[in-house]
Amino acid sequence: MKHIILGILILTCGSFSAEASTSARKVGFVLLREGVGARAAAMGEAQTAVVGDQTAAVWNPAGVAAMRGKHFVLAHHRSFQGIKQGYGGWAYGNDKRGIALSLGVYGTGGLEARREPTATPAGAFGVYDLNAGLSYAQKIGRRIYLGFSVRALHENIGPESAWGMSVDMGALYRLSEHLMLGVAYRNLGRMARLDRERIPLPRVFRMGIAWSWRAWTTSADFRLPAMGNRGAHVGIEYGLMDKLFLRGGLQTGHDTRTLSFGLGIARGAWRVDYAFVPASHGLGNAHRIAVGIR
Repeated sequence: MKHIILGILILTCGSFSAEASTSARKVGFVLLREGVGARAAAMGEAQTAVVGDQTAAVWNPAGVAAMRGKHFVLAHHRSFQGIKQGYGGWAYGNDKRGIALSLGVYGTGGLEARREPTATPAGAFGVYDLNAGLSYAQKIGRRIYLGFSVRALHENIGPESAWGMSVDMGALYRLSEHLMLGVAYRNLGRMARLDRERIPLPRVFRMGIAWSWRAWTTSADFRLPAMGNRGAHVGIEYGLMDKLFLRGGLQTGHDTRTLSFGLGIARGAWRVDYAFVPASHGLGNAHRIAVGIR
C-alpha cells in the first residue's frame, strides 16, 4: 500500500509540474483561492496536515476520517472593499472513515465598470461565487488516510454566469501519535464558458507536516500552485487548559499577506475562533471569525 500511495503522489506531482510550466493563463473563481476558517488563517494557513475539525474538508479531505466525532462550523471573513466570505459545514469522523458537507459563498458589489480609460465609470457590477461540497475519507491500515471532495461551483461576474465542477484529493500519513504528514491536490476541474471564455480553476498542490505535543501544535506547509507564486506557510498554537488558544502564523509568496494572529475560546461543546490578518499596500486588514459546535 505504501508503494501505491508513493506512486500516486509521483504521478500527481509530475502532471502538476507539466501544467505549471506550459500554462500562463490567469485563474478565476476567487472563493477557491481563499482559505477557510479563523484557526487556519491565524496559523498562516498551514493546515494540510492539521486534523481535528470540519475545515479539513477544504484543506485536506483525508483529515475528515481522522476526526473523532461530529463538528459543525460557521465562519465569516471580511476584508478590504467590502469583500465578504461566508462558510458553513458539518462533518463526522471516527478515525476509520468520515463524511462532510460544506457550503461557501463569496461576494462583493459596487465595483466600478469601465470599457475604456476614463475618470467616470460606465456603471457598477458585483462578483459572487458559490460552492457546495461533499467529502468522504477512509482509513487504510493503521497509519494512512485517503479522502476526496466533490464540489459544484457557480460564479457570477456582473450579468455573466457559469457553472462548474471540481475535485479535491488528499492523503495523510501518521508517523507517530504526535506527528502527521499530509498532501493535497485541490481544485481539479473546470468551469463552463463565462462570456465566451473558459477560466481555469486555481489548481494547487500542497504538502505539509504537523506536530502536536501536550498544549502545543506546530505546522508547516509548502504551496505549489499551477499558476501563481509558490510559498511556504508556518503556524503555531498554544492551548491553556483547553480553554484559551493563542495562535500565530507566517506565509511567503503572497502579494499582500505575511503575518497573522488569532485566538480561540472553548467552553463545553462550543468554540469561537478569531483571526487578524494585516495586509500591505494600503488594502486594509482582514478579520475572520468562526463558531464551532461539537
